Order: sequence, then C-alpha cells, then structure tokens
Amino acid sequence: MTQKMQKSVTTEGSDIMKNSDLKSTLSWKPLHIEERLNVLSRTVKMTRSKTPDQNTKLLTKLEKWLEDIQSIQDGLKKIRDELVPDIERILGITFQYKELFQVAMFQPSTKNIFLELEVQYRRSKNKPLDSDGFEEMINLSEMAKVIALVGDAVISSSVLQYLWEPHLGHAGIITQRKAEIVSNENMAKLCDKWGLYEYRIHFDPDAPSKSEMDHDKGTLLEAVYGIIYIEHEYKQVLRLVSHLINIQ
Repeated sequence: MTQKMQKSVTTEGSDIMKNSDLKSTLSWKPLHIEERLNVLSRTVKMTRSKTPDQNTKLLTKLEKWLEDIQSIQDGLKKIRDELVPDIERILGITFQYKELFQVAMFQPSTKNIFLELEVQYRRSKNKPLDSDGFEEMINLSEMAKVIALVGDAVISSSVLQYLWEPHLGHAGIITQRKAEIVSNENMAKLCDKWGLYEYRIHFDPDAPSKSEMDHDKGTLLEAVYGIIYIEHEYKQVLRLVSHLINIQ
C-alpha cells in the first residue's frame, strides 16, 4: 500500500480479528472523487476551448478524456443513487461513506486517464489537482484491492466462526465447507444476486473468461464485506455473512 493510500485506509491495530467485540480498526478519509472529476472536466473543457483547431492531436486527446471522465461520472452516480440504496435495503443497514462503494468498483484500466491528465497538467499554472490528488485518483483501483483484502480477511474469519464446532471432531468437514463457501464461484453467485458486476468502473475492451469473471465478482463481493467491516464492525460482518453461506 502506498503512503497516500495509508492516509485513506489506516489500521490502528496489527490484528483486525482479535475478537468479535473489537470496534472497527479501520478508518476512511473521503477522497471527494466526484468533486475532483468535476474539476478535471472543467479544466479539460477550458483547455479545449483555447486549443487551436489545427492542433488536432491534442483536440482528439481532450475529447477522449472528456468522454472517459463523463463515463466515470455516470458510473459513480449510478453507484451512489442505485447500488448503495439497494445494498442498504438488502442488508438492513446504512452506510455513511457511500464513496467507499464507488472506490471499490474501480478497475485497473481506469489508471491511464489519470496518468495522462497528470502529465498534461503537471507544469500548468491552472493545475486542476495537486500531486497528492492526482496520485490518489491514479491509485483508485489499488485502494479497491485494499478494501477487498479487508473483506477477504473478515469473510474468512466470520465463515469459520459460523461453522465452528467446539469438539473439532469434524475439522476436515469444516475446512472443506469453508473452502466451498469462500470460493470465487460461490461468491460470484452472491455478486450476481446483488448486481455488483454491472457497476464496475472500467475501460476493459474484451470480455474476460468465466474464471476471470468469477474472480472479479468474488473480489467485488469481498469489497462489500470490507466496507461493512470498516463502517459497522465485525459483529455486523458475522451477522451478514449468512447471505454468502446460504446463497443458492
């Protein structure tokens, strides 16, 4: 995790799963992604208005950036207005930082536009974002991976706790059942049920294979449980993991 990412997702303890009564040891610093995208869009539009018609190469780049920014903005709005309310209704809880869901949906293919914009405006007097701001936008997909990593940890722990038998006489059965529950194929089923996959923010040109898609869907589901942990602590994860365990 980069230093800037640590500012957004920080840990206050070495073991996030010490006991089920432990309050959330993760915090979130809002990135204000939508506001930053508005600034980037206005800046690119201003650059376009000042670019001579004969500079077709730059104009083509500017048009593509505006198109990509708009695509991201549309996706973020759908996540905020559609996905988050749906997940809140399904789970029976509310989320303070809806932006966490937006971050969780960013895929690696979104990096390029922010890298290109950073290069374009690096020495500009009207730089739309400072260095930290650009770095955070570039690393959105990495932050998504961190949120999913948190989810992976709490899902694994809560599923084990759900299946736990004190006498351990059937340890092999528990291990097998846990592996089945946390498999990408099983998590993909719940991802589909919650409709997460269609909200990805990406510019991937090709359709992935089924195994790749199941992996991506599993990662998205892990991110949702990571968000539950960040905002609502481990007890809620333990309660809500039943959605995954009982998925048909």
